[in-house]
Order: sequence, then structure tokens, then C-alpha cells
Amino acid sequence: MEVVKSIDGQQFSAIYVVGDLHGCLSLLMQELKKINFDFQNDLLICTGDLVDRGNENLECIGLLDEPWFSTVRGNHEEMCIRAPVDHKIKDIHARNGGQWFYQLSLTRQSEISTRFQQLPLVIEVQLKNKKIGVVHADIDIHDWNAFKKDILQGDYKISGITSAYSNALWGRGRIRQQSAHYDSVENIDEIYLGHTIVKEPIKVDNCYYIDVGSSFTKKLCIVKVQ
Repeated sequence: MEVVKSIDGQQFSAIYVVGDLHGCLSLLMQELKKINFDFQNDLLICTGDLVDRGNENLECIGLLDEPWFSTVRGNHEEMCIRAPVDHKIKDIHARNGGQWFYQLSLTRQSEISTRFQQLPLVIEVQLKNKKIGVVHADIDIHDWNAFKKDILQGDYKISGITSAYSNALWGRGRIRQQSAHYDSVENIDEIYLGHTIVKEPIKVDNCYYIDVGSSFTKKLCIVKVQ
């Protein structure tokens, strides 16, 4: 698995970032039509959580085969991966929109889980005059390079410390401002995140939260970054 995926933005005419999809493929296609998305030359990067809650989960997984689409792993993909070995996670997942997954055959579940394991936790894109990052949930390390290094350590367990890996999938600290220790992240210009639903896109330091609710609100936020 490539934990950090680097993309050369020069290869694409335009690059967009979209918030969590949660099984809403029709909604996505409708929004891409509005912005005249060019499927031959543009790139769309998602903040993760392709599945659960909406009704088009397998269709959203199909996006992983499209050359114009890329995504980081969200906590809902992580739950699909961990459920077979963690009953607590399976229970939480089933209660949070994951029932469709357990109605599939075990073989199909295993195929999807393997596919999700290949998704990066971080995507960084070098554009003409800036570098952007995409992470699912949260980042609490103030240096992008240190964050990337830490995330490679995996989900370590140290009392009183949350791993960058766990934070990237589940964290909400920065947007909830639970403490004053947050600051802009150095060595990256902009970071796009999902996970926490916001009424409208919100900027906290140099982090942009763009999950406007998809399956709940029938809305998606798509930001053009190049």
C-alpha cells in the first residue's frame, strides 16, 4: 500500500477536490456536469468515505477504476477493512450506514476490503505554483513532512498520544478547536479534508473542510484547485 500518493498536477487540464461521497454517485455525476468536468483531461480527488449511508455504494467503488478519479481512504473504508477481525468496529459500521456491506457475500466483502487497503491515507499534488494535500479527517502536526513521516509508522498506541494515522482517519480536533495548539501546517499550501460535516466549506488555518453532507443534504462541495 502506498500510504502517501504524490500526483504531478501538470498532467491534467484542471484538478478538483470533492468532499465525502457516501454512496451518492448520481449526485456526483450531476455536479460534475454542472462544472463541465472533462473526463479525458481533468482529475477529481475525493476526501474519502466513498461508501455507506447512500444507496450507490458499489457504483462509487467503481470510481476506483476510472483514470480521472483518485481518493484517500476514509474511516468508512477503514471500517470495511477492519470489521472481519474487529467485532466492535463491525457493530459501529453496521449502525453507521454499513449494513449493505454485510449483505454481500464474504468473497465480495473480501475483494472490496482488499481494494480499500490499497488506498493511500494522504494525497499530495504539486501544482504550478503551490502544493496541496488531501487527508480524510484531521492533521494535528504542524509540518507536512513530519506528518507524512509519522503516518508511515501506522496506528501506534502510546498513552496520551493519537497517531497521525488514526487522526487522519477519525480526528476532529482542529475543526472543533478543542485546544489552542493548532496552527497552519508548514511545507504545504492548502489541505483539503472531509469527515466532519459543515454547512458550507470552512477554512481553519490552511485547512479546508469541504464535506457538506452528501447523503444527508443531497449536496456536494467541489473545489477547483487548478
